[in-house]
Amino acid sequence: MKKLVLLIVVLVGVWLGVNYVRTGQFSFLPTSPSDEEQRVRDLEGELKNVEDQMAQAGRTAGMTGTDTTADVSALMVKKEKLQKELDEARKKLH
Repeated sequence: MKKLVLLIVVLVGVWLGVNYVRTGQFSFLPTSPSDEEQRVRDLEGELKNVEDQMAQAGRTAGMTGTDTTADVSALMVKKEKLQKELDEARKKLH
């Protein structure tokens, strides 16, 4: 009986963990995000991607000594644009 209860507790924990990783909230049956929420999540993902690319350009410049200022400048412009879009999307969400 103890093993069955332990198994149920573990399965509930795993279910909640998977839902938290996928949606960012603890719930048994997560609701699908609205269009605005999905837009915010997409913009956050794009912004994270741009930041990762900027970090990679810095590492590349440090390791090889190549000039990556043009790449970083373009990424900074894109980051600013995404940040503005994200701010506007968050305002619409609230």
